[in-house]
Amino acid sequence: MQRHFDFVLLGGGPASVSAAETLRAEGAKGSILLVSEEDCVPYGHSHLPKRFLLGAQPKERLLIHTEAYYRDHAIELMLGTLAVAVDTTNGVVHTDRAGDIHFDKLLIATGAKPIRPTVPGATLPGVYYLHTLADAEALRQAAENATRIVVLGGSFLGLEIATTLARMGIHVVLIEENDLLLSQLAAPELSAFFSCYCMDRGIEFRANDTAAAFQGSSRIEAVAARSGEIWPCDLVVIAIGVTPDIGFLHDSGILLGDGILVNQHLETSAPGIFAAGDVANFFDIVFNERRRIEHWDNAVKQGRLAARNMLGRRLAYDEVSYFFCNILDLS
Repeated sequence: MQRHFDFVLLGGGPASVSAAETLRAEGAKGSILLVSEEDCVPYGHSHLPKRFLLGAQPKERLLIHTEAYYRDHAIELMLGTLAVAVDTTNGVVHTDRAGDIHFDKLLIATGAKPIRPTVPGATLPGVYYLHTLADAEALRQAAENATRIVVLGGSFLGLEIATTLARMGIHVVLIEENDLLLSQLAAPELSAFFSCYCMDRGIEFRANDTAAAFQGSSRIEAVAARSGEIWPCDLVVIAIGVTPDIGFLHDSGILLGDGILVNQHLETSAPGIFAAGDVANFFDIVFNERRRIEHWDNAVKQGRLAARNMLGRRLAYDEVSYFFCNILDLS
């Protein structure tokens, strides 16, 4: 049986939660449904490679809100459910296990998924990603018995993972395809500083290199680099970037590019359907360019603004997002 909700929010991250909070705070009386692919109540992904991986933060402290919050604010959670298609003409979301959901207004905040290399051995046991709570729990457990770990990717996530593992007493080799760590900063002086800072504290750093193959008979034993070097290891963690989670929208008629193309109000090409967070490709009027921003703060701010515009306001997104990163004893 098809169910109807006034507001449907796709995604279990900060953009959807922020939108739900704002809808109620702004006086929305209609029904709200938050659909998440994960089985657990929405939590803070940005804490996973930091204190949680280190074992210094319990799972309960990751939650954005308790289940009671959603009940008290009449926000229905549909967990462990994947949106597989959106019918923009009839206002329907098709799901993998919960049937069809009819909506008046829709927010798509499905985020991004890790890029997975296609080199030989990439599916060997012992190759990890860190994107979800389940990923972090599995990696933390596996790292307890590891002495050498290779981390692929010198972005914010890769560097945080590498430095957290180093704090656990594990020897870490960090391999970055570009010539600089944190190349997104476009600040060579900062990149050079962090490279030296990490190497001085025992993290081996290799720039301008990447994995050509993962070696091992039944599980990962070594990384064969493009440079010809072989790095023996117990585990590999891959953090080479993400791609927006938009596969289910390819037949929807919604304009897509690098993510979901939205206007200054965060509305897609389909009226009444909005996008926010990592998946939203918006024109940044502050920096005068179209882009996506893959940070928690941006997702919260866009979710808030999208909710207000779902209520009929025509506000432009003109925020400057911030981010933070923990690198050993620096923040």
